[in-house]
Amino acid sequence: MTSRRVRFCRARLPGALQFYQERHGIALHGGGSWRNALCPFHADKNPSLRIHIENGAYWCPVCEAKGDILKFHQQVMGMDFHEAVLDLGAYEEEVRRG
Repeated sequence: MTSRRVRFCRARLPGALQFYQERHGIALHGGGSWRNALCPFHADKNPSLRIHIENGAYWCPVCEAKGDILKFHQQVMGMDFHEAVLDLGAYEEEVRRG
């Protein structure tokens, strides 16, 4: 008998630059590890969202939104954890034969 199990694999999440710029169309400004962008979680006119381009973390001191790539995707797309993991392809299938 074979059983299949799907589990979350953080290593399969997209890279931060690809994710924020290409997938969500967010323009990043500045240099260094932390970049600035307009926050999609409130009416932002001055870039207040801070995005770490190496690990994908984000933080907005204005609305206090914070998290990682997965949480950002959940919030912007209105998905739960499972839906976001599947949508981002951040899962791996484990096959067990027994």
